[in-house]
Amino acid sequence: MSSSTSLEDPHDFLAIEDLELASRGIVEGIWQGLRRSPFRGAGVEFESHRDYRPGDDPRHLDTAVYARSRRLCVKEYRAETNLPLYLMLDHSGSMDVSNGTSKKWAYAARCAAALGRLAIGSQDAVGLSLLADKVTDHRSPRTGRTHFQNLLGTLGASKASGSGSLAAALAEAAGHCRRRGLVIVFSDFFDHPAETVSALSRMSSARHDVVAFQLFDPYELELPASGDFEVEDAETGQILRLSAADVRTAHTAAVAKWRDDFSKRCAGAGIEHFTVTTDTPITSTLVRFLEGRKIR
Repeated sequence: MSSSTSLEDPHDFLAIEDLELASRGIVEGIWQGLRRSPFRGAGVEFESHRDYRPGDDPRHLDTAVYARSRRLCVKEYRAETNLPLYLMLDHSGSMDVSNGTSKKWAYAARCAAALGRLAIGSQDAVGLSLLADKVTDHRSPRTGRTHFQNLLGTLGASKASGSGSLAAALAEAAGHCRRRGLVIVFSDFFDHPAETVSALSRMSSARHDVVAFQLFDPYELELPASGDFEVEDAETGQILRLSAADVRTAHTAAVAKWRDDFSKRCAGAGIEHFTVTTDTPITSTLVRFLEGRKIR
């Protein structure tokens, strides 16, 4: 691999050497884009209040205290170390979709590998679960270079295929999250929103910090302006023949409504919802994701 383009536009090839090189290059780009530690805020607990001082970040003001006493107070937090990072990747057939440079599965695997490398570099434990209609593979959180290489090997040997029930797989995966930590679920979330968010919220209720990291192929959000095409259900194999002119407007509206519903359900359950399309460079995606976590 000789360029950043080849690192970020992976197509189908996911050998361990490829993921090793890609994650290293992406992490170098992340460090150039970030201004502060990427996992700041992932493992903090409220400790006390103190009076507001000029220059304090107003996002840390406790509005409940102000409503009761008209006193401006900021929340102070105690940092925790070595909180595990649980990486969960959906590898059902719907993730095997590409109308551009990268399949959703390959994109998700690279994002997960890069975040795992960042966490391992910070001496945090990283675990991995692959999800379809159940947990098809699981690696418990550990630290160290050898463990990270094993995670890359698991990702590199896996493909997206077959049917899936994400809610059922998440319910099973929750049982593997024995220590409170950061859970990042990579999926298109093409499942029943209520059931999926219910499964995610059970992890949130167990005091995990849960992120729904949603990936879309560009055509899934907006069809081409013209032309006839075939759409194949990646999980069932069913094929529909459509004209873009006939369905484009209705398709765009339906997808927007579905995304808004899913996002509102996540917000109501205290789950962070992050979306990306697979034509976006991975480094810029992860910088945006990590910077966004710092200002929550």
